[in-house]
Amino acid sequence: MPPTTTAPWTAPPWIPPEHTREEVVRLNWRGLRYTCRVVTSDATPVTEPLVLLGGALQDMYAWPRLERRLTGHTSLVLVDLPGTGTADDLPAEEGFDVLADAALHLADRLGHDRVNLLGASYGAPIAYRAALRRPDRVARLVLVGAARGMNPRLRALCEDMRGVGAVLGREDADAEAAVERAVAGLLNTARADRVAQAPAVARLLRRQFAGITPAEARRHAVCHERLVAADPIPSERIDSVPALVFTGEHDHTSTPEENRAVAASITGSTFLLVRDADHMVHLEREAEYADLLLRFLTDRPLDGLPYGTEPEHPGAPDPAD
Repeated sequence: MPPTTTAPWTAPPWIPPEHTREEVVRLNWRGLRYTCRVVTSDATPVTEPLVLLGGALQDMYAWPRLERRLTGHTSLVLVDLPGTGTADDLPAEEGFDVLADAALHLADRLGHDRVNLLGASYGAPIAYRAALRRPDRVARLVLVGAARGMNPRLRALCEDMRGVGAVLGREDADAEAAVERAVAGLLNTARADRVAQAPAVARLLRRQFAGITPAEARRHAVCHERLVAADPIPSERIDSVPALVFTGEHDHTSTPEENRAVAASITGSTFLLVRDADHMVHLEREAEYADLLLRFLTDRPLDGLPYGTEPEHPGAPDPAD
């Protein structure tokens, strides 16, 4: 077989803000109020709408650079699910299934028969459960920084973050130490010399953690309580949804092996790693992140990408079946 040839890679172009539009939609699910933004552009979408479910500290305004690279190709739905952003609080005893139902209700409310669904970090269990519950509603599933269970490092980080609410936001040595622990939990500082834009991303995270209000710190702690309460991603397999699972090659928050194991639980899934990145790959290699998403969402090959490892298919069906 002749070798695969790949056209030179170019980053998805920016879409100027004057060519985009947004609508804010208020939602209510079982008495919980939450909100989403629907962002579109003048261009004709080439794939189903993309619903983004982000990390514990990401709200519906947390993806501005990605918005500008994606909205020329698809409409984006960015959401404050219960417990985040402008939404109502969600008690820790309410698990990820409630959030998955809220995400599916969002698609119903917007009138979308099928959506592409991206779950990053804390959003990965939500997206996985939504696809598991209603595979007919999910055209494609993307999981970034996913782990079925809690490795010792991640469990220790979550336990630590449950107790930092009392010091984050203060201006003293204890608060500074808490910020550094939080940043070190998300960034692989031992490999910083191999991660693109590592110093800039570390500075951004320090500012974000240092600026957390007491109310935001409490919410962040509740998110981590939810993560340690049970394995975030259930054992049931997803069998009928095209899926891509990836993370940075140096991710130590949700390791490559843990992401690969999640991919193995989705029949027919694709798994790869983004080079020169760790858990914060959307910040470290933002243009490549957008390119990878668009390739997958438009059913283009993922082989031979200069910024990624060769695709694996750990969720391939058993030949005996």
